[in-house]
Amino acid sequence: MQDDNPYAKIDNIFKEIARLNKKPTSPKEPTDPKIVELIEDGMRIVEQLDPIVRETFRDRPAELAEWDSIMHMCDDIEEPETAKTVEHLPIDLEDEGCH
Repeated sequence: MQDDNPYAKIDNIFKEIARLNKKPTSPKEPTDPKIVELIEDGMRIVEQLDPIVRETFRDRPAELAEWDSIMHMCDDIEEPETAKTVEHLPIDLEDEGCH
């Protein structure tokens, strides 16, 4: 069943993010809430996939190490409510030649 397939869900999330990115927000606007929601959905799916991938690659240390690396990158993703917009950056972009 397609609805239960996490791979299809992730693929649909990437397609929807790409579609929404064609209508970008300005640098001072916060991230589109729909994109934030899609990223959160994707992270929940990754959490579902984690034990499956670990079981699949338990006897293949190189592949498991790659997955661990990916999972550590996911740990570094800022939560949407703490993500910074351009107006919250510590530098003045006008002074840096950015307009």
